[in-house]
Amino acid sequence: MSRYWPEIKDASTAKDAVHGAVGVSVFIAAITALLAILSLVYKKPILGLDGLALVDAGLFALVAWRIHKMSRTWAVIGLVLYLLEVGERLVNHPSGAVGVITIIFILAFIGGIRGAFAFNRYNKRGRPAAGGGVVQRAITTIHPIHRHLA
Repeated sequence: MSRYWPEIKDASTAKDAVHGAVGVSVFIAAITALLAILSLVYKKPILGLDGLALVDAGLFALVAWRIHKMSRTWAVIGLVLYLLEVGERLVNHPSGAVGVITIIFILAFIGGIRGAFAFNRYNKRGRPAAGGGVVQRAITTIHPIHRHLA
């Protein structure tokens, strides 16, 4: 179960959790783009997708890129976008709309959200405090006469 619900204990494991959501987003974008392009070539919907599905493919590509950059907002947007598409499938094709792959993808997006939030939390701990931090300490170390500024 750790692959579908990774343990996050530091920034490195947080990045690993995010990679699952990035992979799922890239996969969805690629398959959707392929089917949309085929529907344009054959001038008929393929597996219920037409040329407008290129917009979905672009959105999931954007989601993948932003989640890869550890964006918490885009991690949530990716899950919401995917859940909206699952909901649309449930309404239009109730039989077989939710399967094992759907559950795995949802878990990957949730893992991406967990990873993005954890990465930002762990990353903040390693950053210097606002108001000079490392730069001010470097100046004070180099020029002892400026110690009264610190």
